[in-house]
Amino acid sequence: MNDIEYWDLTSDPTGDTYRALIQSLCTHSDSFYFITRQELPYNQEILKEFDPWIFKRYKTKNWANTATLGPPATVYQMEANKQTCLLLQQSAQSLYDWISPVLPEDLTFIKNGFTWFSSTTHEEMAEFVIRSECYRNIIKSIPGLQVKRTE
Repeated sequence: MNDIEYWDLTSDPTGDTYRALIQSLCTHSDSFYFITRQELPYNQEILKEFDPWIFKRYKTKNWANTATLGPPATVYQMEANKQTCLLLQQSAQSLYDWISPVLPEDLTFIKNGFTWFSSTTHEEMAEFVIRSECYRNIIKSIPGLQVKRTE
């Protein structure tokens, strides 16, 4: 497989499907990030829980599938490991729970410098970018995950 494939989520993964999705994303990624926007409130206690694993924090107007005309967002990039996976699983019941006023937004997962999963949670959109049969098999193995290949 040499071509890149795009797979969209067709529904919000919740409960066990959400937890299995997060487990797969963490297992097959080196890092992930989420963002906050200065004009929106977030639960600062939840942000503090991720602090030990954040290795990069920066401001930008462009990330994953988003470009903002407003103030720059803050990106928090961190290790994908057992502890951060558990925090992601315990902090929400679904992917699209990752939204203000409680949680940071737009979970995005990276492997070897390549963004292979991104979400725009306030618009309830999420996408896999697949470059190998291995990763296609990973997303197809997540119980209950509803995806559709796009052109």
